[in-house]
Amino acid sequence: MDFKPIHLCVTSHPENLKQIRNMMNDITTLLDLSKEDASSLILAVDEVCSNIMRHGYNNDHTREISLTITPEQKQLSIRIVDDGLSFDMNTAVPRDPDDVKPGGLGIFIVKQVMDRVEYDTTDEGRNTIKLVKKL
Repeated sequence: MDFKPIHLCVTSHPENLKQIRNMMNDITTLLDLSKEDASSLILAVDEVCSNIMRHGYNNDHTREISLTITPEQKQLSIRIVDDGLSFDMNTAVPRDPDDVKPGGLGIFIVKQVMDRVEYDTTDEGRNTIKLVKKL
């Protein structure tokens, strides 16, 4: 069963993470994902968006984050676009998960949860992260 892409554009204020999580929860429910898969997927999207807010936008809460979620029969694609500082999560080295301290595991979590993570910068300087989860 294919669905039309779902678009959401929010300002980069942390309070909008709840709206993003709620939307992702609705989508995972519609796709009938297990509670564990749904929670992991929501966490990965939350991590990417919160990192954009914190690091890409340096906590400037007036900037925009755009999400396009495309549920398909065999996979779920989430495209997240921002115009903050460039950061390629595919070349970044996350800290060792056994090193117990707060922070620094977002990239590790996203890469563990998603089947594919792609990063690109457009000619206009916009950062695009595509997360793909096989269903």
